[in-house]
This record gives sequence, C-alpha cells and structure tokens, in this order.
Amino acid sequence: MLKPNIKAVFFDIDGTLLGLRSKAIPDSTIEALALLKAKGVRILVSTGRSYEHAKFLASYGFDGFITFNGSYCVDGEGQPFFRHTIDVGDIRILHDHLNTIENFPVGVMTTEGSFISDITDDVTATFRLLKLDVPHAKPFANALETEVLQLNLFVDENKESHLINNVLKNCESSRWCPEFIDVNARGISKQIGMEQFFSRYKLIPEQTMAFGDGGNDIQMLRTAGIGVAMANAGDPVKAAADHVTDTTEEDGIWNALKRYGVI
Repeated sequence: MLKPNIKAVFFDIDGTLLGLRSKAIPDSTIEALALLKAKGVRILVSTGRSYEHAKFLASYGFDGFITFNGSYCVDGEGQPFFRHTIDVGDIRILHDHLNTIENFPVGVMTTEGSFISDITDDVTATFRLLKLDVPHAKPFANALETEVLQLNLFVDENKESHLINNVLKNCESSRWCPEFIDVNARGISKQIGMEQFFSRYKLIPEQTMAFGDGGNDIQMLRTAGIGVAMANAGDPVKAAADHVTDTTEEDGIWNALKRYGVI
C-alpha cells in the first residue's frame, strides 16, 4: 500500500471520537491526535452537534469545527466564517403543521443558541444518553423570529419521509441517533463544511481522511481521499467508506491511521 499524503483528518464526534458505550475519547485516540498535530496534519471536527456542544474538544488542538452538519463552520480560534440557514418559509409551514396537524418535540438551533419546543421523557432520555444538557423549552413560534441553522425533529422514519417531502420541502434530513433526525437546508452536508476548509487551508480531497459512523457522515466519507467507517456504523455508511475500522473503544481511529501510515 502506498503511503498517502494526508494533510487533514476530519472526525465525527458521537460514535467516533467518543465511544458509543464509554462516551469518552480513548487514550489511543488522544495520542493519535497529538501525533497528527506533531506531524503538521490538521485535525478537524465534523459533527451534527452545535459548536457549543462540540467546543469542549478545542483543548485537543483542533484546527476547526464543522457543526450543524455543515451549516456552521468555525476556525481554530473559535471564530465562525461560514453559515447557512433554513428558509424561513419552511419554518412557517412547520409551525402551522405543529399547531394544526401533529405536535412533536422540535429542537431549534439558531445563530444565538438552542431551544426545544417540548421536553418529553424521550427527549430527556436521549440527551442523558448523549451526556448533553437538555436545551431550554420555548414555544416553536420563537423560531419565526431568528435565523435557524438546524432542526432536530423527534419523529420516526415514516414521519421523517412525510415531513421532508410535504412540509420542509427546501430541507433534507439525516439521522445519526434513532430518536431524532437532523434537518438542514437542502444541499447542506458535512461535505459542504469540508469544502469550506479545503478553500481555507488550500487542500484537495485526496489529501484528506475522514472518520464517521452515522448517516450524516456518508457524504463526508465519500468526499475524503480515505473515508473510514467505524465498526458500529450501519451498512450504508460502511458501503460509502474505503475502509471499516474497529469501534472507538477498540482503538479504531488509531488502528486505521496506522494502517494507512498516517501516524
């Protein structure tokens, strides 16, 4: 195997940097991140989380953050340099749907913070599982008064299809957690976030590597020169990758970086 000329590595958080079971970064991954930095390889976070829920990783020396699945990019100094919001018309239609047809919890991620329309037992259990604080509860109508970067809809797959096809027509969805979907403006993905960093750091896809495990990672894995799926990923994610590594807890990131001679 020829040793690739990797200049940047993109990492998903949940199920990738953080183990699904441990909810922690293993020592092997921490050592791998330090080795990448020492070699001058840029390390970048790529997540469906908000920057507020991802910036705890800044202490590991990350050079930037793709957040909200590509809707909001932040540099290594914590300064945002790219954002793309959801069409306000879609927000209005969803507001009417919630009030007249069917109500369900909706997380709203804005340029000024996050809130959720209703805190149910399922919502509380999901955030506890992810070890995240539950956002403050506010009526969904507040979303009409601000710029929305991403929505989290607590619905099953059947309702997801109906909502994307009939309500949020200018949006698309992805699912990395069984309990809810991420909704972003149509055309937005982690690939779009990667492209912002390609331009910023004068990279080409062939010089990059990416690690992920969720449906929202598929385009990222396909875009990178080397896409690596974690062992806990679903079949569609694995099919999009060049290599399937072990789980986070089984040193999957370390093993793949060593396999390709990046560290």
